[in-house]
Amino acid sequence: NRYTDWGNYYPYRTLRNLWMLSRYVPAEKMQIEFLNKWRNADKYDAADPFAPARYSFDYLFAITLAAQPLAWMEASNLPEEAYITASLLKKYQPLQLRFHQGVILPIGEEPSGRSWTGFQSTVSGTQGYLVVYREDNEQARGTIDTWLPEGKKVDFIPVMGSGKKFAAKVGAQGRVSFELNDKNSFALYQYEVKPKKGGYLHSTLITNDVLTTDLQSVMMREEEH
Repeated sequence: NRYTDWGNYYPYRTLRNLWMLSRYVPAEKMQIEFLNKWRNADKYDAADPFAPARYSFDYLFAITLAAQPLAWMEASNLPEEAYITASLLKKYQPLQLRFHQGVILPIGEEPSGRSWTGFQSTVSGTQGYLVVYREDNEQARGTIDTWLPEGKKVDFIPVMGSGKKFAAKVGAQGRVSFELNDKNSFALYQYEVKPKKGGYLHSTLITNDVLTTDLQSVMMREEEH
């Protein structure tokens, strides 16, 4: 899946590989590739909606955020416009350590090229990160199942990508609605679960070695179905 030479590199497949593996293998331990989308463009059908050239270079890099980004290319062959993505890399560098300190699990639908999908990094019971991808679909708003606690109010602050700041009450199965105006776009949010007024929110720290009972039970229920 790494090469454009044979026309078999498809960004959504790379995202799907990471999404599926991250349930069982720590995402931050994996190297996930992004390629030079301008190279071998003639190897793909001009009408192919999933060809690498259909995506922004920023989006190709963003696919790898939950893992260790691997620039599988010769940088000297990149066109000048590719270097605009350097500003995105600089934004991510101070966030990467904190993002990778959380437990990273897949959220939303399985990537198919047409899905709303993403990853959640649970740093503690009240804080973490969500990276959300709107693939090539017609819905500017997508509802995603997350690992957030049902019934809680959560603040979402965008730190990368095209998302907007908002607050939402988490629905059943951790459902939250996100809005991204463009196809094949993404947003990385920092989130905070808000305590009830006059009270406090019980917070359980989730480490990379131990998942909470709640997360484990949800995963078991999904496997049973």
